[in-house]
Amino acid sequence: MNLLGKAIIAGFAIFSMLFGSGNLIFPLTLGREFPANWDMALVGWICAAVVIPLLGYFGAVLFDADHRKYLAPLGKYATAILMFIMMMVAGPFGAVARNVNVSFGGMHVVMPELTNFGFNIVYCILMTLSAWNPGKLIQIIGTIFTPLKFGGVAIVLIGVIFFCDANVVEDTVTGAIEAMSGGFKAGYQTMDLLAGFIMSSTVFLYIKNALPESDRSNRNMIIKFCGYACLVGGITLAIAYSGLVYASARCSAVLVGVPAEELFTKAAEISMGSWASWFVAIVTAICCLATNVVLTSIFTDYVHKDIFREKISRNMTLAGVGISSFMMSLLGFSGICSILGMILEKVYPALIVFVVVRIAHHYLSGARQRQSM
Repeated sequence: MNLLGKAIIAGFAIFSMLFGSGNLIFPLTLGREFPANWDMALVGWICAAVVIPLLGYFGAVLFDADHRKYLAPLGKYATAILMFIMMMVAGPFGAVARNVNVSFGGMHVVMPELTNFGFNIVYCILMTLSAWNPGKLIQIIGTIFTPLKFGGVAIVLIGVIFFCDANVVEDTVTGAIEAMSGGFKAGYQTMDLLAGFIMSSTVFLYIKNALPESDRSNRNMIIKFCGYACLVGGITLAIAYSGLVYASARCSAVLVGVPAEELFTKAAEISMGSWASWFVAIVTAICCLATNVVLTSIFTDYVHKDIFREKISRNMTLAGVGISSFMMSLLGFSGICSILGMILEKVYPALIVFVVVRIAHHYLSGARQRQSM
């Protein structure tokens, strides 16, 4: 496979890694909340949940996906504290636990007798075992998980759009600006900028290793193909989000009062019948599992190397991460989101500004160096 093909696979992997619980649930809540201005809500959402996270990805690539180099202007101690917060929020104490609960929400619709405790412990064991060998994560996620995710979501959305009788909630109060603002704020909740920071090293190394050995020190070529990967990932995400927001806006009236983590499954059940619920529940679980495997693997490596200084084996560390994810998941979807919201309110805006400034500084300093030569 040529390098462009590898970049496309990496782009699909970016889609799969970012398209987890919040990316599946929050666009559906947007369409339900802003049915008359769903398109403006989508614009705000794409700015917050596609453009900003991919800026984070690309910004990290400019600094060889080395978090210490990327965050160096903050100083040694601030960098260490920020990395710890980002890892905890994107890892078992935030996004990972939330993904587990969204997977449970989908399965609970089709199996009402299923308990949160029993499902979560089995799911966390499967997630932990899948993260045991991180060597081929990008290849597996890009070639296996992405078709399953994108194909599954596409089938459901086609069913909802064409077979669900349009039943839109009247909305004469909400304006376009308010809808766009709501979409942008909802995009905050995905935490994908943090994921961009954390997962960038996985994509960077995949692209670098795909190059001929003689070209692996060519930073410009690595940056170029990582840029292609970001573009492919961004387009795929935007297509999926557009379908989700439009579908929920079209059927907004019948989705009123449905818990957020059950929206996707309910929409399919209403439009295509009870048989579709099982399919959707499985697709939801796959969407969340792909993201969780990567986040769990990266968080484990961080704890193993940066916290424990490799004094405890990676396998033991991974087992501890799996147990922590399970314990945190018992708080439930809304409980986890409320905790994350408090943290993101303080950290996220500053992080967005930092990313933009860091990228601008990189290119401006490069331009000045070329002029002085």
